[in-house]
Amino acid sequence: MQDKRWFFIVNATAGRGKTGKKINKLITSLNEHKLDFEIELTKASQHAIQLAQDAIKKGFHNIISVGGDGTLNEVVNGVMLSGKSEDVNVGIIPEGGGNDFAIGFNLSSKIDKAVKILQNLNIKQIDVGKIEDRYFINALGIGFDARVAQISNKIKYLNGLPRYLLAVIKALVSLKPFEAEVKLDNYSYNSPFLLIAIGNGKYTGSGFLLTPEAVVDDGFLDICFIKTTTRRRILSLLPSVYKGKHLKEQGVDLKQSRTIEVITKTPLPFYTDGELPKLKNPLHFEIELLPKKLNLIC
Repeated sequence: MQDKRWFFIVNATAGRGKTGKKINKLITSLNEHKLDFEIELTKASQHAIQLAQDAIKKGFHNIISVGGDGTLNEVVNGVMLSGKSEDVNVGIIPEGGGNDFAIGFNLSSKIDKAVKILQNLNIKQIDVGKIEDRYFINALGIGFDARVAQISNKIKYLNGLPRYLLAVIKALVSLKPFEAEVKLDNYSYNSPFLLIAIGNGKYTGSGFLLTPEAVVDDGFLDICFIKTTTRRRILSLLPSVYKGKHLKEQGVDLKQSRTIEVITKTPLPFYTDGELPKLKNPLHFEIELLPKKLNLIC
């Protein structure tokens, strides 16, 4: 779509409040570039979902997320739930703590540069993941990395990689294996594990490459299994995971699938795109890939 009106959804609290300090600069830049735009600030968790849906009802075809991975996840959910994702372009000004999805596209948090990228309207059709009635475009984690995400969400005095590393250390204190049965298109797995990282994008946890071979438009989700291991072993693995060099390590396995089913007897830690949603059935994860369902401005 080449519609020239733009709707910006801004999470002023993203990046520990740094986004809110850039709103005036964003408005100035948009005016300088002579864009026809509206801006709305999110007022609470999940508000961006409703804002995106309302903007589409008003006839906007360019919806821009200004915030972190969580804000982007909400915008994507609003667009997908509208039922009109094929008519909408989603853009990103990455202003959060991690910006893992944006890292994969080298998108800039510098306002002027970001606005120029948006104006170019270079569109890529990307895959979207779905679990129950929720959507994700970057990553879904079950197990240890989800526990890290839960802890990281509560750390208020750090941001980015330092916050994630502290959360890893705290998660190690209560480390325990998770039991689950996993079914993929052509593979099944029934063994204790440390984590199951499902990637549509490559990066998670402020730059870690748990699924380094993931491609957002290849029609597959990448699934990284890491089996149970010791605390010392996890710490020694971190540098290789950060560089995406862990796939040859013992106890690490990578698969691809369009569908993923995880069955467990006890609820497991779980996250999508940095968010911590509640599932209707926390004992039975049914995940599917929807190929080329979202138009991304990149």
